[in-house]
Amino acid sequence: MHLFVYGSLLSNIPSSMSKFLRRRATLVGKVTTPGVLYDLGMYPGFVAGGDELVKGELYRINPDNEEQTMEMLDAYEAVTGELEDEYLRGEVTVQVGGGGIFTAETYVFRGDLSGKKVVPKGDYPAYYADNTDHERFANGG
Repeated sequence: MHLFVYGSLLSNIPSSMSKFLRRRATLVGKVTTPGVLYDLGMYPGFVAGGDELVKGELYRINPDNEEQTMEMLDAYEAVTGELEDEYLRGEVTVQVGGGGIFTAETYVFRGDLSGKKVVPKGDYPAYYADNTDHERFANGG
């Protein structure tokens, strides 16, 4: 299975869960997918579709521990299958820089976007670098 990540799970964001993912998956490459990233206060939320592109990474989850890995990531993203969950796991189509197209699972935000700022150019690492609340969250604070 493939997983598209766009926020605190990216390899260049120093969170414990990005390190966990790198131990349990293989980075396929940098990718884009249609959508918009929103600043939710301390982390981003992804909404699929539209004319804008979100930048991220594509991972191939190690099949030997895929179920356990996804359970841990679901717990991190607070995906329980309940109606009040902020995120759900859904499918998107991503394009690798060299032109390959993949179907991947990702975490899609489904909460209220009222008053939320858009992360410019769907580029979370550039946004993260200037945002202490996001940095504090990624570092476990």
